[in-house]
Amino acid sequence: MTSLNDAVKQETAKRRRTRRRNLAIRLGSICALLIVWEVGGYFSPPIFLSPFHASIVAFGRMTMNGTLLIATMNSLFVLLAGLAISVVIGVVVGLLMGRYRRFDWAAAPYVNGLYATPTVALLPIISLWFGLYYAPKVVLVVLLAVFPIIKNIHAGVATLSQELLEPATSMDASELQIFHKVVGPAIIPFLMAGVRLAVGRAIVGLVVGEFFTAQTGLGGLLVRYASDFKTAEMFVPIAVLTTIGYVLTSAVVASQRWLAPWKESERDLGV
Repeated sequence: MTSLNDAVKQETAKRRRTRRRNLAIRLGSICALLIVWEVGGYFSPPIFLSPFHASIVAFGRMTMNGTLLIATMNSLFVLLAGLAISVVIGVVVGLLMGRYRRFDWAAAPYVNGLYATPTVALLPIISLWFGLYYAPKVVLVVLLAVFPIIKNIHAGVATLSQELLEPATSMDASELQIFHKVVGPAIIPFLMAGVRLAVGRAIVGLVVGEFFTAQTGLGGLLVRYASDFKTAEMFVPIAVLTTIGYVLTSAVVASQRWLAPWKESERDLGV
């Protein structure tokens, strides 16, 4: 028993050292980037690159006058609404495509075709149908974010082992029970992987929408400051968008640890 406790303590201490080392590497890489940014800003024309401290000053000024907060709230509304719609559509369509072969045959051409289509090419017709304010931006976010979720859910259901499905089928479980008790828990890791990919694509859709429709939100700030050649201010919305993407991705990873703890245990065991 004592040797087992010692082994557990050693493994725990090893994991802590690994986490501290990884955190130190991450912080070191960020500090190195900021130093290069600061030094490079002094040796570059202000129109191309301003020092890091100038963007910090611009961040404080934009925060104090409310410009950054309003733009961030507008962008977050569009982003979160688009992601929520994407998850609902992606899960439903992915489940149906993975579970029912005829539905897969019918829907696959549209899913694969729209996934490969440059979304910017659809922007004129989207603006014509949905206007120039929040609706077309949400549509763009959905069009970019939904397909990784559909494809991951489809792959998760299609590769589901028959060893999991046969006992439920043999006990005359209904389709709803099979989805709830068997398919649902099995596809959670696939859903989380799809959402992680969807976050980055959703931010791209958000920025594209704010560039080419009503120029509001963080994308609108970016266009405005780029047009005025205000480089220090231009980096502020870029940094905020990067932070939002990182926070949302980290939240998805944390959600997977909570929703599918067995998957984390398998990863720890090297499965």
